[in-house]
Order: sequence, then structure tokens, then C-alpha cells
Amino acid sequence: MLILIIIVSCFIAQSFLPWWIIAPICFIASFFLSTSKKQAFWSGFAGIFLLWLIKILSLSIPNEHLLANKVGQVFMLPASETNWVILVFVGSLMGGIVGGLSSLTGYSFRKNS
Repeated sequence: MLILIIIVSCFIAQSFLPWWIIAPICFIASFFLSTSKKQAFWSGFAGIFLLWLIKILSLSIPNEHLLANKVGQVFMLPASETNWVILVFVGSLMGGIVGGLSSLTGYSFRKNS
């Protein structure tokens, strides 16, 4: 349930606000709804990881990964047709870590106050 709330609220908020809005949303959702540290972290991580994975793929696939390949060139990745896979995974992973740590912070804040 917490994962679904994080995905839906972050999807709506990121349509109008900057990317970092995921941190306060995950914090608030876990502050009120999480039951353990493990559940808080993994709900935030999985929710944002899946959301960003879907968003990145929905933007990258229609243009045949043109931007992802150019970003791969900037980071000097070896020339390959699969550079975009690495970038999609790394981007989703970074978002997942932000979401997970924000959720864990929200849970810990409630427990310590």
C-alpha cells in the first residue's frame, strides 16, 4: 500500500514540481504509514525505482534512445547499442536510493520524536 501511495503521489507531483519532490513525499508517507525500518526503506526505494524506470523508458524508447546514447558519450562509455540500459538502471537506482533514504528518515523521525 505504501509503495502505491508513493508511486501515485510522486508521479503527480513530478508533473509540476522538480525531481527532488520525491524526498519530502517519501518522508511524509513513511512518517505516517510505515511500520518498520525495513518496510520504510524498501517501500521508498521500490516505489521511486519503479516510477523512474517507467518514466525513463517511456521517454527513451519512442526516440530510439537518442538522448541516452549522447549522455553515454559524455560519460565516455564504450560505444555500444546497450549504453542506454546502463543509464536507465543508474538513473532509476539513484532515484530509488533517494526515495529509500527519505522514507527511512521519515520512519526514524517518527520513532525518535
